Amino acid sequence: MSKVNFEDTFDIYLFTEETGENFSRLSEFIGFLKFNRVNLPYKFSYVSRGDNLIPDLTLIQNILMDWSPNSLTASKDMQFQDFLKEAHHSTLEHLYQKVVLPNELPLHANAQMRKVSALLKSLVCEGQFIFLEEPERDLDSETIALFIAALKETIGRHKQNVFIFSHDLNLWMPHVNYHVKRERDYSFSIQKIVRDWNWKNEREQFYKPAAVEEKSGLKFQLPASYKKIGSEKKTA
Repeated sequence: MSKVNFEDTFDIYLFTEETGENFSRLSEFIGFLKFNRVNLPYKFSYVSRGDNLIPDLTLIQNILMDWSPNSLTASKDMQFQDFLKEAHHSTLEHLYQKVVLPNELPLHANAQMRKVSALLKSLVCEGQFIFLEEPERDLDSETIALFIAALKETIGRHKQNVFIFSHDLNLWMPHVNYHVKRERDYSFSIQKIVRDWNWKNEREQFYKPAAVEEKSGLKFQLPASYKKIGSEKKTA
């Protein structure tokens, strides 16, 4: 296959396959970059299936660790909130609002706040690539939708390529540009996504039992002429 020039395209790539218990998804991502002859060093942000947070730093301190403010005089926290408002990053700002207690240590925060903090950290870091393992894990449906919108906004703003590892095809296929598969010879093949992969609804419609259709209001109606003939027989 032809190599991908990541300097010309800014897309979302989905990996869905796993090769064993000791499988390293980060290694798979980097292997994909090497296969496409991307020059070192790689500058990227990475979020594993967990949250990658430093336990001795608060959530907001973790988020802003790699963020570069415009000034060194004011606090990073205040500058970050001003940055979100002034730059009109509405989805990123709404995602940040999901971190209800930004000054909590990760140990005292719930799983969703920890995961949102880790994802925000990856989005505000202006690297070349973003690597994400199961980013939907520990998030409710509303927060997932916010994150996907913020991710797309980030790609357009920073001109980045995103690599996602997830088995939730119904969630990601409508949003990704390419589906990546590791071949037996350790090369990679890429399938361009050209339609809306709404597999779940298609599958449910195909396998829907007849009883479900009756409940939905689909009923067999006798022709009017047949009812008329029946009523004539009764009067006779």
